[in-house]
Amino acid sequence: MNYLSGTVPALGYNTFTLNQTVFKVFGLGHCYDGFRGVECRLCFETGKEKLKTCIPATSGRIYLDRCFIRYDDYDFYNESIDPKYDVATCGSPSDALSNDTCMLQDFESRLDQAVTKLIDITTERKGNGTVETKGGVLTIHAGAQCWKTISDESCKECLTRAGEKLKKCSPGAEGRATFTGCVMRYTTNRFYPREPHRNDHVLNRQTIIGMAVASAIIAIVATIVAFLSYKIIISKKKDGGLDDTPATGNKTNLSFKYEILEEATNSFDESRKLGQGGAGSVFKGVLPNGQTVAVKRLFFNTRQWVDQFFHEVNSISGVQHKNLVRLLGCSIEGPESLLVYEYVPNRSLDQILFVKKTSIILTWSQRYKIICGTSKGLAYLHGGSGVKIIHRDIKSSNILLDENFTPKIADFGLARCVAQDKTHVSTAIAGTLGYMAPEYLVRGQLTEKADVYAFGVLVLEIATGRKNTVFSQGSSSILYSVWKHYKDNKITEAIDASLNGKFNKKEASNVLLVGLLCTQASVALRPSMAEVVKMITDANYEIPSPKQPPFLNASVLSPEETVSISFMGSLDLEIGQESSSDKSGNKASPDESSPV
Repeated sequence: MNYLSGTVPALGYNTFTLNQTVFKVFGLGHCYDGFRGVECRLCFETGKEKLKTCIPATSGRIYLDRCFIRYDDYDFYNESIDPKYDVATCGSPSDALSNDTCMLQDFESRLDQAVTKLIDITTERKGNGTVETKGGVLTIHAGAQCWKTISDESCKECLTRAGEKLKKCSPGAEGRATFTGCVMRYTTNRFYPREPHRNDHVLNRQTIIGMAVASAIIAIVATIVAFLSYKIIISKKKDGGLDDTPATGNKTNLSFKYEILEEATNSFDESRKLGQGGAGSVFKGVLPNGQTVAVKRLFFNTRQWVDQFFHEVNSISGVQHKNLVRLLGCSIEGPESLLVYEYVPNRSLDQILFVKKTSIILTWSQRYKIICGTSKGLAYLHGGSGVKIIHRDIKSSNILLDENFTPKIADFGLARCVAQDKTHVSTAIAGTLGYMAPEYLVRGQLTEKADVYAFGVLVLEIATGRKNTVFSQGSSSILYSVWKHYKDNKITEAIDASLNGKFNKKEASNVLLVGLLCTQASVALRPSMAEVVKMITDANYEIPSPKQPPFLNASVLSPEETVSISFMGSLDLEIGQESSSDKSGNKASPDESSPV
């Protein structure tokens, strides 16, 4: 994969073969035409990470909007059809076609024509092509690509079979066929880049005259519109408004234009890149009005994924707090989906706290401020806005710091909105190991207490200056270390040694106790975030004694063995198992390290 990721962005595709007697690997990376360089590399890196989850399977394949990646233990380069893996999916019916038989018939006819024409064009162009058909109220955009490793005959066969599947997708507003040797897609929104030049036909004299007249009319109208727009803009500026920035508040339907964000980030230049997360890469951008923003370029652009993501975004669009990164708007009409956030000038917490080369060492007062602010932001998410939102990925890299080191919780890509009357929801596991609560990791049951657990880990990381990792032995984890100091009545000795003893001992003790309380194995024993805020900020609040947190047995996470997760601690309080007993039948104390 490293070889392919280094060569595919420039070439468009490549293969890699390791053909040994015992161990064989055949790999193929392919970016679709029109997506090269940075766009190809971003897609490939995303696909590569997802393919890792296939291990230890000896084969895997993934289709993304800009690329295809596959690996296997045999030479598959000439394959074009495989009924076992060839899949066609159809989108939801378009509202515009639901109640109009004539429009539906027209759409089906144009879809049939588009697919047929696309097959001919793609075959003629040696493996790639796009078609656009206009009519009625919906324009059909279709595109196809064959892998460059297959022959022209195999390409046409693959496209023909894929096309037959997609013709049956009407009245769906989109359809996608991901076959072994090719991919074909149609939607009512453009998903491929515009071609810079088209030489499909020669302009005749009448066409040129018509275009000249039209251009003159457009120029006159544009002049009038520009004059009126100028007056409106001047008026807005006088009122303190922004030219191209949509109003924030309870709406995200005022979208940014894709072209504006593309220009603001200098076409997503690598020098503008601020970081990369699970959902996409973030770039620094400067809008025409001079406002600096952070633009997240989403990796996944399937309509179903985007719809689901923006449903969640709409749920949090009205959530505003000084300790939350503010969502300014979005762009979903261009070739890819973008989110626009306020720009936070300092780096993320992990880059300051754990990168040894940094010249910044956070003082205790700065750390305490970060802990307090993060707790308030999280408490607000859990109900302060009237909506119960579970972040699901609280960690140091998702805490951004502004110029005053005020913390702001970022990256709501995994956020889940939960009805106030529900105690928990069952969901697929998503998050970061080391911060995930045991009941969520084991059973997939999600409550706001999962965020509380992650916050507890974060607090201990900030106070000790050490990063929690599940790939270290239990005795060296920060949960174990702080717990041991607590049991020895020396809890403040766990504080980061780089502070040289310059910290408020009462604050430090309280913070570490709160960290232990939040990471208790039992959901019922963990405090709410509202209680956490009181514990940290109210000097007179009586903090209860914590029970032992769960210590993950890291040895079971060896990639060479089947993964089975065990915990040390009092998890039995939650999952209903009995505490372990000794040979005499006496149950062990919850404070003892008993495996569950």
